[in-house]
Amino acid sequence: MGKTMKTAMRFAIVPLALVLVMSGQIMADSYFRQATHVGAFEMMGQKSPEKNDTATVWVTDGKSCSQTGDGQTVIFDADKGKIFMVDHNKKEYSEVPINLFGEAAEEGAEAEMSEAQQMMKAMMGSIEVNVSPTDQTEKIGDWDTKLYNVELGIAMMPSKQQIWATEDIKIDYSAFDAVSNGMMAMLPGFEKIVEEMKQVKGMPVKTIITTTAMGGEIVTTTNLIEYAEKDAPAGIYEVPEGYKKTEVGMNMGMGKH
Repeated sequence: MGKTMKTAMRFAIVPLALVLVMSGQIMADSYFRQATHVGAFEMMGQKSPEKNDTATVWVTDGKSCSQTGDGQTVIFDADKGKIFMVDHNKKEYSEVPINLFGEAAEEGAEAEMSEAQQMMKAMMGSIEVNVSPTDQTEKIGDWDTKLYNVELGIAMMPSKQQIWATEDIKIDYSAFDAVSNGMMAMLPGFEKIVEEMKQVKGMPVKTIITTTAMGGEIVTTTNLIEYAEKDAPAGIYEVPEGYKKTEVGMNMGMGKH
């Protein structure tokens, strides 16, 4: 499995709560803990074993931070207009303007994109999404949920999603309209996704994503296992001092997998 496809996959499964900050309406720190399981799959003759990971997400007004168990952190800062991708193992970080791929990108920005960024734009520049609400309900953990079926069309990587969402968690649900992920917000057509995803009411508690890529099928299951309103650790929304800034490469600052 090539590095470019791995990069695209990582962006596809970045914790969904990163997009909360797009609304700028959340004032307190919200804490989420998610567990993700990626099933074993075979692609282009190469086998990948199953993988389990957890992510801790902190969200406050205009900022969010997602930390995974492999030493990678993604920080979204609306005020600075940037997304920071931090590798704690290497003590390095890279940064990307939020509007890098969007219509608001500055003239000449495309010429300055790295090879990985240009590939990402080519692969994901055309996005279609269709949400189908259902009448199916289920009690998952402490939450009453409703099932929504979502079809997401991305060049070379179409996916079907089952989203069980709850309105039991009392937060600003409109902030979840962009339920893809923080990096998707940089892409052309993102507003169209936001509008369609308004049909998903509430916080995603369980999401099953089946992605088809290069003749293979990847099934990713994400479960919300904890939610709370509490104070975030100091400095959680900042790149640690002393870390070296690097260019965004083929792994887009997301580590090797």
